[in-house]
Amino acid sequence: MKVSAQFSMSLDGFIARADDSVGPLFDWYEAGDITTWMPGLAQPFHLSGPDAAYWNSLPREGAFVTGRRLFDVTHGWGGHPPNESPTVVLTHRGPPPDWPPARRDGAPAPFEFVANLDTALTRAARLADGGEIGIAGPEVVQQCLRRGFVDELRVDLIPVLLGEGIRWFDGLVEEILLDDPVVVPGTRVTHLIYRVR
Repeated sequence: MKVSAQFSMSLDGFIARADDSVGPLFDWYEAGDITTWMPGLAQPFHLSGPDAAYWNSLPREGAFVTGRRLFDVTHGWGGHPPNESPTVVLTHRGPPPDWPPARRDGAPAPFEFVANLDTALTRAARLADGGEIGIAGPEVVQQCLRRGFVDELRVDLIPVLLGEGIRWFDGLVEEILLDDPVVVPGTRVTHLIYRVR
């Protein structure tokens, strides 16, 4: 089971502003003219050639684990999680009262809600059926890093200094070694892939 995490991040380490808006962190998704679709999204991205090649080279996760804050901020992605992957939400609260949403395709929203990280990863491993598990939300990624569960970090590094906001690695206090990165220059982004030692 491979576990990976990917975020667009400012040069000073933020993945969103304090109000959860992303500002220029997602500008690279519209910095080119190559139409690129992500399953589940109603609209395509428009990537540059190098960014599209990078995007299309990435494995699509077999399952996804997210924290409750990211789930709430995205409104559960309208019932369409990234890549339409079965998604486990790590939370001590149940689904919102208006859940599940009415999906465009009429299918049930592929989400489960669990209260503990071990249960979330075990369930995600079953749902992934041998595929990669993607993890998202800074708290979930930090917990997984502290426990040694992350195999790969993918940083889409954006040339901006946000100054403040939500840090991706804020809760870490111990040293975690990474291998040398694979570096893919893009348009308004540099893609970095690190294996976690």
